[in-house]
Amino acid sequence: MKRLVWIGILFLLALTACDRPTREARRMVKCAEQLADTLPDSAARLIDSVLRMPASFSERERMDMALLQAEALFGERGQEISPVMDDDFFDEHAYISTSPELERAAAYYAKKKQYAKAAHAALYSGFVQQHYDEKEAAMRSFKEAEQYGMLAPDSLTVAQADYWIGKLLYDDGREREALNSYVCSERFIGNKYGDHASIENSKGVAYIVMGQNDSAELCLRHSLFYSYKGGTNRVRRKIYNNYSVLYLLQGRYNQAKASLIQMANDPGLDIADSIFLCLNLGKVYMYEGIMDSASLYFNRLDILLPDSIIFGETMVSAYGSLANFAEQQGDIQKTIQYKELREEYLSKVLDQRQEQTIYRIQKQYDYENLQNVMNRKLIRRQRVITLFGIFTIIGLTALAVSQIRLAKIRKAEAETKANLFHFMQQNKELAQRSIEQERKQHFLTQKHKESEQAYEDLLKEKQKQEEIASEYGEKLSIKLKKEQSIMLRLHLFMENQGDEELLKKLEKSVFGKQPHLEVMMEIVDQIYPQLREILKKEDLNLDENEQLDVIMSYFNISRQDEALLLGKTTDMVDKIRNRSRKKIQSVSKGTELPKNI
Repeated sequence: MKRLVWIGILFLLALTACDRPTREARRMVKCAEQLADTLPDSAARLIDSVLRMPASFSERERMDMALLQAEALFGERGQEISPVMDDDFFDEHAYISTSPELERAAAYYAKKKQYAKAAHAALYSGFVQQHYDEKEAAMRSFKEAEQYGMLAPDSLTVAQADYWIGKLLYDDGREREALNSYVCSERFIGNKYGDHASIENSKGVAYIVMGQNDSAELCLRHSLFYSYKGGTNRVRRKIYNNYSVLYLLQGRYNQAKASLIQMANDPGLDIADSIFLCLNLGKVYMYEGIMDSASLYFNRLDILLPDSIIFGETMVSAYGSLANFAEQQGDIQKTIQYKELREEYLSKVLDQRQEQTIYRIQKQYDYENLQNVMNRKLIRRQRVITLFGIFTIIGLTALAVSQIRLAKIRKAEAETKANLFHFMQQNKELAQRSIEQERKQHFLTQKHKESEQAYEDLLKEKQKQEEIASEYGEKLSIKLKKEQSIMLRLHLFMENQGDEELLKKLEKSVFGKQPHLEVMMEIVDQIYPQLREILKKEDLNLDENEQLDVIMSYFNISRQDEALLLGKTTDMVDKIRNRSRKKIQSVSKGTELPKNI
């Protein structure tokens, strides 16, 4: 048994040593979960490093890590609707590194009927796909997020998915369908006024592109109301900027400038907003024909652009506007310069998109390659563990079989010893019983011999007494016969005469006044003084007729005479005689009949 224990311990130690990278990876995942709220970027990088470790994870663990990494990247920002997600975040995170498992996580969680997680996974996957300009995949992911959010139910996820579907439709030139998605998003957003402001602003932009200026102005008015109620300054600045665009298209330059001045008075104005402010003010003054003011703002824009870090497409638009203004001013040198800068930034934008695509493909390739390498290592390790396990199982099985056989042999030996001991006990008991039987047999034999001897002595004595009493019996029998014959004759005679009194007188004259049995008892008492007392003992258990039978046997009276004296039939006399003989013969000692007359 000790060998089995030690082999099991060694097997467990081997498995523990082989599983050490996996345990370390799981520990790092727990640390990432704790860092996700406070240091989301660190948590995302930690998950990325865990995914590169040569550790074996289950499908559920891989999906959970992919979702955790996406939640760490997007965090609360993933719960916000534009402009936070479509401006700040993606401008700062040009290269988003997420696990390729994120794209499969939604289907996995949906299969497990964990629709809330499936909705989040699909939504985050759509964020990444639309950032890398994978519009079809992003549209598919957002629609899945909408579907799973309805099943969860998670109205906020549904609102986000509908909003991003609208954004993709707008980018694709399908403004009316985009408006329908914005309306659905606004219906599910609840009381989040900042998000209402963003949705109404996006609706206003769609109406501007569609040329429906009244509807656009109404949406922007609603958006401005919600921005003040929700306290979202960033959205408010965008609304004012869009107001200026609307008024510029309508030729309402004063109102456009007033909107941009409202934007400039916002306390949270940053460098990016300043660039938009200068660009739009320059355009307004240029279209209005006030070139000095337009030149002032475009010069300020020219100063701000080199030192700013904004998205490349904004730089392309800004330098394009500067080139157009310089061309109107007849400044060929600046026009060429701004066009070159525009082409440079346009090239950078295209290069960046190409780099992002290559980066995403490379990341996926690296991940798959790493997974393949780890899978090969894990397969080799699993083979070693499997072989070790097989040999261990074979050894344990052989040892277990030997132990079972040994246990059976020991059990058989124990049973044999128990049977032998039981057999010896039985023999001992049988020997004791045989000894006791022999003692009892010897005792009974002695008793039987004594009983037979006593019975023989009794018979001899009785024979002697019978011989002595036979003479008296014969005389008495003759006398009785004579008396009986006399009485019979007298009885017959008296029956014919019918005189019973005379019969009694004659009987008294023959026997005297006493009855026959009383006379006989007197004779017995004289001959055998103790006979009647002996016959009355309890151990003999003789009734009255049996006692009289024994007494009459001393006189050798025939069965007919005895029947006459007792008033019984001869058959009854035979039965009485048999009972009395058996009872006397069954007594071996303690009762002795008289031997002398």
